[in-house]
Amino acid sequence: MTTDAGLGLDVSVFARVGDTLERVAGMMQDREERRRHLFQQMHQVPITAPDIPLTGGAGALQMADTLSPKAGFMWSIRRLVCSGFTVGTVQVYKNGFVTGTAPGVATGGELVAPFASAGVLTFGRGELLLDQNDQLIFSAATITGTVQIGGAADCFERWLLPDYLGLG
Repeated sequence: MTTDAGLGLDVSVFARVGDTLERVAGMMQDREERRRHLFQQMHQVPITAPDIPLTGGAGALQMADTLSPKAGFMWSIRRLVCSGFTVGTVQVYKNGFVTGTAPGVATGGELVAPFASAGVLTFGRGELLLDQNDQLIFSAATITGTVQIGGAADCFERWLLPDYLGLG
C-alpha cells in the first residue's frame, strides 16, 4: 500500500475516485449525446384538413394520408381544434371508417374527442397515441356553419416510444 508520507493517505483511493469520476463524466456525456439525438428524432406536426363536407348539416371526413402518421412513425395528439360552427356536434374517432355517400357517417372506431360545440381539446404526452396504421376520423351532425379542423401532434419514430413516454 502506498501512502502519502506524513498524512497516512492511501494513494490508490485517490486513483479509484479519479477513475470513478471519469466513468461518471463519460456516462453524462453519453446521456447528453443521446438526448440530442432523441431531440432530432422528435418534432411537432400540424394537424390540418379541409373543412368537413356537409350535406344538410351532417358529414364525415376520413383522410388517412393527412390525418395519420406515416409508416414507421407515431403521433401523440397534443391539441385538436374544431371551429367555424355555432350549433351542432363533432365527434373524433380513432380508426373506424366512413360509410355511405356524402355526407357519410363515421362508424366503428374509438370515440376519442367529442366536441359538443366549437372549441379546443388538449391532451397530455402519450394520452392519445396514433400508430402507423391508425387515423383520425371526424363526424359532424346538426351543424350550422362549417367545420374547420386543426391541431398539433408530437411526431416521432416508433422505436422512440419508450423514451417519449419516459420509460427508456
